[in-house]
Amino acid sequence: MLLQYFGFQQDPFGATPDPRCLYLSGTHREALASLEYGFLSNRGFTAIIAPPGMGKTTLLCRFLENARGTARTVFLFDIDAECAPREFVAYILRDIGITPAQTSSEMHEQLTDALVKENRAGRKFVVVIDEAQNLSDAVLERVRLLTNFETSRGKLMQVVLSGQPQLSDRLLKDSLVQLRQRISTICRLKPLSTEETVAYIDYRLKVAGYDGEPLFTGDALKLIAEAGAGTPRIINNLCFNALSICFALNSKQVDASMVSEAIADRQLIPHSGEAVAPTGEVAAEARGEPKQRKRTKRVLKFWIPAAAMLLVLCALGVVWFSGSWVPWSHAAAEDRTSDLKSRPESVPAPAAPETGETRAPETAPNSAPFAITVKPDQTLQDISEQYLGSFDIQRLHQIQALNPKLTDPDHIEAGQKIWLPGPPSAPLEKSATRQTGKRSTP
Repeated sequence: MLLQYFGFQQDPFGATPDPRCLYLSGTHREALASLEYGFLSNRGFTAIIAPPGMGKTTLLCRFLENARGTARTVFLFDIDAECAPREFVAYILRDIGITPAQTSSEMHEQLTDALVKENRAGRKFVVVIDEAQNLSDAVLERVRLLTNFETSRGKLMQVVLSGQPQLSDRLLKDSLVQLRQRISTICRLKPLSTEETVAYIDYRLKVAGYDGEPLFTGDALKLIAEAGAGTPRIINNLCFNALSICFALNSKQVDASMVSEAIADRQLIPHSGEAVAPTGEVAAEARGEPKQRKRTKRVLKFWIPAAAMLLVLCALGVVWFSGSWVPWSHAAAEDRTSDLKSRPESVPAPAAPETGETRAPETAPNSAPFAITVKPDQTLQDISEQYLGSFDIQRLHQIQALNPKLTDPDHIEAGQKIWLPGPPSAPLEKSATRQTGKRSTP
């Protein structure tokens, strides 16, 4: 349905390693050129190392696609991490259509015959091993021995090792020094920059056949670039989810709010309700920098008293159900009655001192709510005290009931609309304490 709705000929952000969708960033282009040069010059061993999701497998598929015209290719990507060296050779034989023999020496002869046959036909033989960091030292040593198949003109077999950064650590071991010495070139893939991320998304859309107005707004692309951290797999997932949200809303363009929802759904950053995290803060919040820690402390300041009050109410409920509430209530009432009888005639309460502070009228239960727009540097506590005259857990619950998406009471942004209970009234004048620029610490 997404393909038809947006006019795609294929999924632009699919999960399979399609070589047609390979976007050649600076490091991807360099890695592909190194693989092809090592292949053409019979260098024997080449390695490509990158974090997960950087497009290693897609790059290898493009390399093998380019080499299939002049070489017999073997792509091993599902090798059991506990396989033995003998089983590894069997993987290669089965991939080229040969049933492995019973013994290691017989399999060695089978592989030798296959290599000689391809060489006489003028074809190279390339073995690509994906996720090579999972192989044991014994299997990696057998991989090294495979490059001993050679003639006076060059190697009969070329090997490409592909893996995550752990592969680099493995190759530094003393037991694998001979293998490390035979690797002629090591390619590394780096995360996409912001500009490359935008170009990457545009390229994938063009490959999918999209030809229309910009599908993502500028702010949406910036959010994807920050949350994706330059990793193509994460970028693909974010774009797919954002397009799904756009389709659900019957819209034709992905904006920042849709991307923000997609990011929150993937739990890459905390969801902030209606507010969209501004550019530059997404990565900081995901890393948990001091701003996030400060925000967490301020949220706890509101919720810890609420939890304590809940515990007190639960304890009172237990007393009431146990039957001890009623006698206590009668005793309290009798004490209160005797106190009133002994008290003299009612005396008017002393008038409150004039402080010059104007308090907002109490909000009637059935009063219509009203909306305000958050100003820069305003907190929810400031707004409640200014427009409602106080801020406590009851006020917080009233505000959250009117703003269901306000899940983080301490995360509001300038320009955000917030509904408040009660009729709109004149904002409170700043008290003497606030005019001095100081606030008492609770």
